[in-house]
Amino acid sequence: MNHILVLEGSPRKGNTSVVTDWVLAGMGRGNKVTRVRLCEQHIQPCQECFTCTDSKKKAGCAQDDDMVELYDKMIDADLVLWTSPIFCWNVTAQTKMALDRTFALLTGEELLKDSKWALVLTAGGDAFDGADLAVEMFRRQCRYGGMKYLGQHVVAPCPDGMELKKSVVLKTQAKKFGKEMAKALRG
Repeated sequence: MNHILVLEGSPRKGNTSVVTDWVLAGMGRGNKVTRVRLCEQHIQPCQECFTCTDSKKKAGCAQDDDMVELYDKMIDADLVLWTSPIFCWNVTAQTKMALDRTFALLTGEELLKDSKWALVLTAGGDAFDGADLAVEMFRRQCRYGGMKYLGQHVVAPCPDGMELKKSVVLKTQAKKFGKEMAKALRG
C-alpha cells in the first residue's frame, strides 16, 4: 500500500479537485490517500531567516504553524501530489507558500531527498499561459532538493463545471496519468 499525500492548492473545490479525483482513481485501490486543502491550513510565508539550516535532523523552521504537521506528512509519503489551478500565470498563493516552506526540509539532512513528487494543474488558458512556468518551478525545486519529479498532468484549457465532468477524453487522460504514477511507485 502506498501513502499518497495530496496538497490541494485551490481555494475552492472545483475543476482541479475533479481532475485530482480522476488521477487518484487511475492509481487504483489500496492506496492510503491523505488530502490536505492548503487554504484551510494556517501557513505563513517563508521569512528567509535560515533557522532551518541550524538543524541537521529535523525541519527546524522557526515558524510554529500548520506547516510543521505537513513536514511530517511529506516525509512519510510515498508520493506528494501537488495540485493547483493556475492563477495569474502560476500556482495559487496557498500552493506557493507551502512550496517555499519546503526549503526547511531541503537543508541539513535533506529530509525530502529521493521522495517522489508529481503535479496536477488546471488552467483556463492554454498550457503556455502559466502552467509551463509552474511546471518548471516544480522541476527546479525537485532538482535542487533531490526529489524525484514523476511528471505533471495539465488540463489546459480546462472547461468549467459540468462540461469538464462530462468530458470522457479528459477523464481518461487523468486516469492514465494516475496509472503512470502507480507504476512509478511500484518501481
